[in-house]
Amino acid sequence: MSVTIQESFHPGVLHRRTPASDAVPLVFDIPRSGSDYPREFQSPAPFDAVRRSVSMYVEELYASAPDHGATWLYAMFPNTYIDANRHELDVDPEWLEGDWNEPLETSDKSVRGMGLIPRVCGKGDVVLQDTPITAADLRHRLDAYYWPYHNTLTEILNRFREQHGAAFHISCHSMSSIGGKAVADAGRKRSDFDIGTRNGTTTAPAFADIVVETLKGFGYDTTQDEHFIGAESVRKHGNPDAGVHSLQIEINRSIYMDEDTYRRGERFATIQEHLSQLIARLAEFTREWL
Repeated sequence: MSVTIQESFHPGVLHRRTPASDAVPLVFDIPRSGSDYPREFQSPAPFDAVRRSVSMYVEELYASAPDHGATWLYAMFPNTYIDANRHELDVDPEWLEGDWNEPLETSDKSVRGMGLIPRVCGKGDVVLQDTPITAADLRHRLDAYYWPYHNTLTEILNRFREQHGAAFHISCHSMSSIGGKAVADAGRKRSDFDIGTRNGTTTAPAFADIVVETLKGFGYDTTQDEHFIGAESVRKHGNPDAGVHSLQIEINRSIYMDEDTYRRGERFATIQEHLSQLIARLAEFTREWL
């Protein structure tokens, strides 16, 4: 049975696909896979290194979400311009020029060059930006890109809670097969999938359990809170006490694509089908929960 899907666009910012009927309060958020580079984007880095930082093809891997009753939300802008999976004030003050009237929330990520406005790319060893960002430019990127995306996700989750009493949220990402130089697990070989729950604080355990069990059932090496516990998308939106259950799925890029040529791999269609089956199981889980 075909599903009627409603689509909406905020050009260059987000693309939203929603089933018109039989919808479940489940959203798949894809915040770091965009490739619509703003015209003002500039970098001294070679483009090959710039695009290595993007979670490539993730929006395609989860494209079937609306067919199973879930909402699909995709950030079209690249995370190398502004990273929607970072706190809005995670900026190194050494790299901000001009007056800024809010206290920054600088983390080890921004100090390493992987904060809200990334300074490194490639494998964490290529300079993406070599001059500070101005306060005016930072405000523009937040107001024109970051907040429209997060505000849309907030609206979706709030509507789910109002209509169903609960909301379920998957933040979809991909990771390099080996940790790069600017991350906490530098040099480590990574699992096929890593499920992030911020150590169990952003979701009911049952929601994470069904993801882990399903992926392991397909034969994937699946870990939880091992390489990435979950960053801003789940931290900002996950609140199980208020009925919002959020988790992050990281998929190892090497299992679905060639990390050097960026071409889809031989297993791409199989993995896409497995993820479609995972989405169907999560939609069923959501209906049973309600």
